[in-house]
Amino acid sequence: MNIYSIFSGGNVKPQTHEKRIIRQYLIQTGRIHRFQLKKNINKESFQNIKTIQEFDRYVQTRKLFGEIFINLDMEEQVWYHCELIFGNDAWISKDESGIYRYFSKIHFGGTIGLNIFDVIEILYCDEKENGDAFQNARNRLAKIAGLEDLRDEWRVQQFEKYQNNLMYIRGGRAELEQEYPEVFQFIQRYRPILEYMNSHKEEGLFRVFSYQGEHIFFASTYRLKEKLGISQSTASRSVNMLTLIGMIEKIPHDKLPVQLLGISSRILEHRASKGYKGGKRITLYGVPEYNKETLESAEEVVKKLQDAGSWGSLITKEKVIKFFGEAKAKEVFLADYVIKEVDIAASEDESDMQIDKEWANGYDYIPF
Repeated sequence: MNIYSIFSGGNVKPQTHEKRIIRQYLIQTGRIHRFQLKKNINKESFQNIKTIQEFDRYVQTRKLFGEIFINLDMEEQVWYHCELIFGNDAWISKDESGIYRYFSKIHFGGTIGLNIFDVIEILYCDEKENGDAFQNARNRLAKIAGLEDLRDEWRVQQFEKYQNNLMYIRGGRAELEQEYPEVFQFIQRYRPILEYMNSHKEEGLFRVFSYQGEHIFFASTYRLKEKLGISQSTASRSVNMLTLIGMIEKIPHDKLPVQLLGISSRILEHRASKGYKGGKRITLYGVPEYNKETLESAEEVVKKLQDAGSWGSLITKEKVIKFFGEAKAKEVFLADYVIKEVDIAASEDESDMQIDKEWANGYDYIPF
């Protein structure tokens, strides 16, 4: 394809198709060899960057082209002969979002604006490489900058939330007993379950398992029974009670994103292959941050429970409706979502998720 044809429609938004055409052109013409890395890249300027998001913001809002490539050491908003496409004009400037771009303009025609990730993808990322092209470009640029093991901000935030919660649960925060004495006393009997629900490794937190921006996870009363050495009925009642006071949350099945519905269906398929026919979808849970808002609400609910008399293990939907209303009861006792026949295709639209077989084996038998 003629390289100049990509400008036939005017200004060009650099998508995968256009970037592959530019890369092929650079290889065929040998112009790709014009792009040589500087030997004295200032890697120290990157050393305070710890997360992926910090890295993305830093490299896009800094005029990095000339700091990395010998032939792109250009003054801002000054026109030069284009290094990418012969005959085009080029310049570097910020766009409206504050992101630096290398602009290439055909005479009397359209313009394409490339950020630093686009340029790295064009120069280094072959279409035969596995994985996401942008992720590959980010990894390559991070390596050039001398950075390894960048962390995901969302993952860090979620992990810190769980660690903060565990401090409360384990008595490491004196204000829990001082400011929320009823909650403090109430949760002592549920401490093992709360610890279990808040025990997640940072590397095991994935964005696909999220709801309204918060990490969620599969769990079953059978798994709680096995892990904690309690009866399944005790596990079920305890989970319901902790949901009632707001220390854990059940995610409604009809609110699940398509990808998670796909994973849920695969679990059902796995169980069906073992002879289990039909049944309810496994429940996903979330845990809020145990902050002032959460704990004040929990304290209020616990006081209402005490005023209504000690229920002990006799929590029922009818009692929750009577003392807290139907809306709260629907949060504690999710509506049934029964699957008569496992239908993987119906729930996997637009999902490329693959479930690990070893992970799925943990859900071989999940009674409800």
